[in-house]
Amino acid sequence: MVDYEHFDCDLLIALPDTELISASELTGGLTNRCWKLTLFHPSINQIKDYVWRPFSASAQAFGIERQHEYQLLSMIADTELAPKPLQLVASVEPSAEKPTQQVIGLVVEWLPGVEATTAFSNQTLCQLQAKVHQLPLPWWRLDVHQRAEHYWQHLHVEHKTSSLFSIYHFFQSQPLPVAFDDCCCHFDLGRYNVIVPSTDDDSITRAKIIDWEYAAAGDPSLDLAMTIIANALDIEQAVNDYCDYCQLINNDKVFNRQQWLMAVIAWLPWCQYLALLWYLVGYDIWQQPEYLQQALQLQQQLIQYINSD
Repeated sequence: MVDYEHFDCDLLIALPDTELISASELTGGLTNRCWKLTLFHPSINQIKDYVWRPFSASAQAFGIERQHEYQLLSMIADTELAPKPLQLVASVEPSAEKPTQQVIGLVVEWLPGVEATTAFSNQTLCQLQAKVHQLPLPWWRLDVHQRAEHYWQHLHVEHKTSSLFSIYHFFQSQPLPVAFDDCCCHFDLGRYNVIVPSTDDDSITRAKIIDWEYAAAGDPSLDLAMTIIANALDIEQAVNDYCDYCQLINNDKVFNRQQWLMAVIAWLPWCQYLALLWYLVGYDIWQQPEYLQQALQLQQQLIQYINSD
């Protein structure tokens, strides 16, 4: 019996030279529920694995645009740092004036390997972060105020307590602590998004990064701050590891470690602020108690931060 009874095969009609063999739902994705697809390509007589990344209601709530993800993956396809995109899939929406296309998902190659463990060292993770920052600059960027406002508009009203209002108004009225020129940022570089050949592999040359849906141009110190929080890294050591590698691959540029450290520290509460709103949006979508628990912990931390400011 095939395993794609709950996958809509019609979604793949627009894909040329493909026949669906199987589809199985992937677990572990936070923003979306993706599918692993096994497709047959008649013209080359080959079977290959892919990932279906839908444009769903949850993607919309989190501000995800599959067009951006597709464009960036296309730009960096030759770097071997990320999965190659197969196709951006759209449906034609009828209109009284003229038909319009609506993006419904993205198909990218499946990367063989395993999720990185702590055997993939903190130092190597920070070096991988530096490699991301060398990639071509996307033409869209992350504006933290705008992203927070987007999350806020998608929150259920019961979350908008006086405490949350205080946090929201505090951060939305503060200037962003931008420290460096924009570069390509992943904005979700946890080990859960790093694929390596085996669990004990610590090679930066074989590591690949998945889930580029939040990637955008932005301040590299913000991206590094997000990576530090996502992986519970020591702040000063992570900044040193990052700057050491940047210095190695940019011989003509001096990296002031103290400047980078202060920039990362300035961004940390903003990362917590975005995470708080993200968890609340996620709770509204999936009703998972741990999301609400994380949000309440962050809310308490940010109230203390604001009161001590």
